[in-house]
Parts: sequence; C-alpha cells; structure tokens
Amino acid sequence: MARPTPYLVNASLLKETIPSFLVNLLVFTSILLMARLISLMDLVIGKNVDLKVILKVFALILPKLLSMSIPMAALLASLTTFLRWSADSEITVLKASGVSLYQLLPPVLVFGLAAALLTGLFNVWLTPRANIQFRLEIMALAKARADLAIKEQVFVREFPGLTIYVGQMPGDSEIMANVVINDRRTPGENTLVVARTGLLDVDLEQQTLLFRLSDGVIDRVFEERKSVDSIFFDTYELKISPGSEFDSEDPLILLGRTELPTGQLRAKAKEFAEKGRSAYRVFLMEWHRRWSLPVAALLMAVIGMPLGASFRAKGRNFGLVIGLAVFVLYYAFYSLGWTLGDSGALPPIIAIWSPVVLTGLFVLWLLLDVNRLRPIDPAKTWSRWRASRKRATS
Repeated sequence: MARPTPYLVNASLLKETIPSFLVNLLVFTSILLMARLISLMDLVIGKNVDLKVILKVFALILPKLLSMSIPMAALLASLTTFLRWSADSEITVLKASGVSLYQLLPPVLVFGLAAALLTGLFNVWLTPRANIQFRLEIMALAKARADLAIKEQVFVREFPGLTIYVGQMPGDSEIMANVVINDRRTPGENTLVVARTGLLDVDLEQQTLLFRLSDGVIDRVFEERKSVDSIFFDTYELKISPGSEFDSEDPLILLGRTELPTGQLRAKAKEFAEKGRSAYRVFLMEWHRRWSLPVAALLMAVIGMPLGASFRAKGRNFGLVIGLAVFVLYYAFYSLGWTLGDSGALPPIIAIWSPVVLTGLFVLWLLLDVNRLRPIDPAKTWSRWRASRKRATS
C-alpha cells in the first residue's frame, strides 16, 4: 500500500475543515443574532425607527458575537471532520499506511492559529471600538424614540412613572416651551415639575435621557406627611429611563470595561486599585479575558482532533452534541472563575486563565494518548452498558 503524502493528507483535511467552519460560524452567529433581533424588532415595528439604523446596530453587535462564535465553530468543524474520518475508517487506513495522528497535527494547528488570530482581531481590537459606537447609537435611538413620542399638547405616558406635557414645540428648534412633568417614580411621593422651557438631551456616562429644564418650579407632595414642598429653579435636570429595550445586559458597562481599548484596561485597573475601589478586579479580568479567548479558540480547534479520532459514530448530530458539551463545560468553568475573581476569592489572572490551562492540559493528555487508543463506538458502548446492567439485575 502506497503511503499517502503529507501534503495531500493535510490539504484534504483543510479542504474539509474550512467549509465546515464557515457553515458553523454562520449558524452560531445567526443564533446569537436572533436573541438580539427580538429585543430590537419593537424599534422597527412599534417605534418607526429607520431600518438602516437597526442594520447599523446589528453591524456593531457582530464583532462581539463573532468573538464568541469563532471558537465554537472551530471546535465543531475540527470535531466533525475527524469524526467523519474515524467513522469512514480513514483514520485506520492512515495508521495502516504509517501515518500517525501526530502527523495530522500541523494542519490542525494552522487552522487553530487562524481561528485564534480571528478571535483576537475581534475580541481585542474591534469589539471595544464597536461597543463604543453601539452605546452612542443606542442612546441616539433612545433620544429619537423620545422625540417621536413627545408631541405638542399631548399627555405622553411612554416612560414608566412619568407623564409629560409640552405646550409648544417649535419646528425649527429642539427647545420645548411650557413643559409640565408629573413624576410618580418615588414611592409615597408625587412630584410636579413646571418649566418655561425644556430640552431633551442624552447622558452617555449614565446611559439615560435628560430633560434640561429652565425657569420653573418643583412641587413635591409627600403622602405620609400630607405636605407640599415647592422649589423654584433656574435650571433643573430630570433623568429619564429610555425604556426596557435599551437596558444594558451587563451593568458593568457603566464602568466602561467593555468599551475601553485593551491597552487602557490595565491602567484603569491600577487607577481603581490606588483609590481602593474593588472595580479594579473587573477591569483586570477583562484585560485577561480578551487575551485568553484567542488561546481558547486555538485549544478548541485542536481538541476536536483527538476527540473526533477517539469516537466512531455516524452522523453529524453526535459531533454537535460532543462539541456543545465541551464548550458548555468550558464556559461553566469560565463563569465560575469570573465569579470567584469578581468576589476576590481568586486573583484575576488565576480566575480567567484557569479554564484555559485546564483545557490545555486536557488537550495535551488526549494528544499524548489518542494515537494508542482504539476508536470508541458509542452504539457498542451503550449496548455493552445495557447488557451489563441486565446481568447485574438478573
């Protein structure tokens, strides 16, 4: 039997892995996008926001989603490729021809390094910049929604706990005249704000809308005391929540950890540490997270080779189950590490890199042992287990 040349074997491996990776990447990214689609559809249908703006928002979300879906797609592509080779006995043929699994490692490493570089490009560089623009775009949408909701001489109840009335809205100016706001957001207190003029603005730091009011009076009615306090003001700022569809999924975004450029995270962490603020741990963990994810993408691509070569199973569903199980297990360790690091139970570097190190050791163990293992047939293993159980119960 002629021994296959390494070039042909490596080319065949990459030829099968790369299309699978692209398909998986499209599927996983689409699934992650669908979760965001539900929260933004109300803007298109109910709030008459331009579809082009929504598409721009989705484009700004993509870098973050891709940094998550690339490792998943790399794992599944590598795993399903070697599962197919194992199921079709191609691994056996290669071994019989004198080609060990270690000789298949170079193309897998090349594929893994490409996945790691892509993940690093999105996670380290593009995602923080996209997050900044995403925040600006979302707040612009919030202001646009408020502008659309507020109409002249109409009681507006779009914002929870608030009733807004504007007497005049000149078409050539953003300044509103004769503004009346009833604020019932504080339990046991009813506040009426009357101002001669008002201007709707955005507070990017706090991610809220601001009513900048001028020349007016605030009447606060306290139900328990049955009293009224009146305060006259020249300028007054009233914060307004933009609505549930704009709520941040991560409260730490107010600290800017997801938006700061990677090069500034360690300096920000040091600044918080000098001030004695516990938030320094979050910024330091974010810095380690951005660099650990590309390494995790490399490991996910490599682990698919020994795992796929160790099993003999028909169909891609089995590969999907194994791949998702590996990724969920890794994410569980990562979430545990983040929680322990955030609470101070573990140093940030150990909290973030522990899952990566454990995965790397597991990959190394598989690589050292897999060339001597016989392929595992899940169907035969399940049958033997059921037979042993029957014998034990009889």
